[in-house]
Amino acid sequence: MSTLTATDYVNPIQDWYDTNLKLRPSTKFNLRKYSRGMMISISNHNTHYNDLLTSKLIKNQYISIIKAIKGKDYKISKWDLRVLTGDFNGDRINLPSREGLLKLCSMDTPIMICGVHNYRKDNVRSYGAEYSHQHFYLYNIHHHLPEDPIKLRSIENEIEKHLYPYSNYKKRVQGIIRITEVGVGEYQYTDNVTPLKLYDYLRSPITNPDQDNIINYISNNRHLPTIQYPLTTIFLNKRL
Repeated sequence: MSTLTATDYVNPIQDWYDTNLKLRPSTKFNLRKYSRGMMISISNHNTHYNDLLTSKLIKNQYISIIKAIKGKDYKISKWDLRVLTGDFNGDRINLPSREGLLKLCSMDTPIMICGVHNYRKDNVRSYGAEYSHQHFYLYNIHHHLPEDPIKLRSIENEIEKHLYPYSNYKKRVQGIIRITEVGVGEYQYTDNVTPLKLYDYLRSPITNPDQDNIINYISNNRHLPTIQYPLTTIFLNKRL
């Protein structure tokens, strides 16, 4: 009987990806901004968690982000969006299959994970009423963003502007919408997200909840740990 060597073994997932999709480089020397993901935080005003977990709201927010990038006249139908909701008592994140996520990556389709946190009880935005706020993680968004820093900043401003109405503030307040690049600085190793690693990374709240990464941060309702809200996954069912 012949002995298997290291060169004989083929990772079936990587083999499928290499065969069917076009791999993109992701070394630290050629990373585009947001290629490992974009985190968006909204400091919602006077809003309870049940108002932030509705499919209708999350669909509208996803569409608003796309229109901020593609232009207000870009056509995108809610019927082309798929929403997967986690379970309060089971797996708090629900995802497409590993191959399904890889296919979305190959189509440059943005994938968004939505989480809800309570404010600290002593936070001025809480008003002692346990109000909540939102965090989003977006992957694959960088394919639709300009590389020029000035143009990119303009798009970031548009995303902030399009999401501001969901904050529930009547007047413009600085810092209500915050956009952060994922996987840089001290998080370059814990959030080293690539298409091949995406499925396992997004399942971190189930498989490795103590790992220090952004998706676990979004998953963990640390100011009211007795209640851990399910995450919501949303994506377009076709190429953007």
